[in-house]
Amino acid sequence: MPVVVSMLNSYSGWAAAALGFTLENNALIITGSLVGSSGAILSYIMCKAMNRSFISVILGGFGGETAAAAAGGGPAKPVKIGSADDCAFIMKNASKVIIVPGYGMAVAQAQHALKEMGEKLKAEGVEVTYAIHPVAGRMPGHMNVLLAEAEIPYSDLVDMGEINGEMPQCDVCLVLGANDVVNPAARFDKASPIFGMPIIDADKARMCLAIKRSMNPGFAGIENELYTADRTYMLFGDAKAVLTDLVKQLSGSSSGH
Repeated sequence: MPVVVSMLNSYSGWAAAALGFTLENNALIITGSLVGSSGAILSYIMCKAMNRSFISVILGGFGGETAAAAAGGGPAKPVKIGSADDCAFIMKNASKVIIVPGYGMAVAQAQHALKEMGEKLKAEGVEVTYAIHPVAGRMPGHMNVLLAEAEIPYSDLVDMGEINGEMPQCDVCLVLGANDVVNPAARFDKASPIFGMPIIDADKARMCLAIKRSMNPGFAGIENELYTADRTYMLFGDAKAVLTDLVKQLSGSSSGH
């Protein structure tokens, strides 16, 4: 979807440039060319981030037969389900927490609750950072815009390429409504439709907590192996409601000191 949105913007630019040639309007030609070329360049960058060709994305061949087969059944392994009070206790006593926001956070409009939770953790002396994948969400820069709207400091946002090196030293990785961008299958499963796609290495953290409505697959239509890993605990529910519950638990534990 980010690629499609970017290309639509690019097409509008080229259309404006063509109209400029028709009307002999230099301003339309220049601005249209700038919009068209920048949209095309951004689309190329995002396709590269997903390890996909532009044609395969536009034609909708992302998942293919493998994705369709995987979407037909539930996860092969059981999942571990955590509670809000246990997860709040774990994060409060961690030294470093990395949060990976995704489309589920955007749908739930949970960015303000996320900021409040981050501030509670920082008050406990926890280092909190936010890992941003280039194609998380449904538009280019979607996560950056939502976190900025909640006034989360830009310095706390770290790109995928930088954050992956910190994952082995991370005590807790909180995955918030993200799916394909944290799926370890992209690294080792050559039969997977997302094989070769750069991901955020959430599975390399010492513990992973994942907030998600259900075990339904993401855009690629395949099971996420992160959610059935031994060190992953799931918190099912609306992202905003779960985060609000976590904030309450953190507030209660803080008042108890």
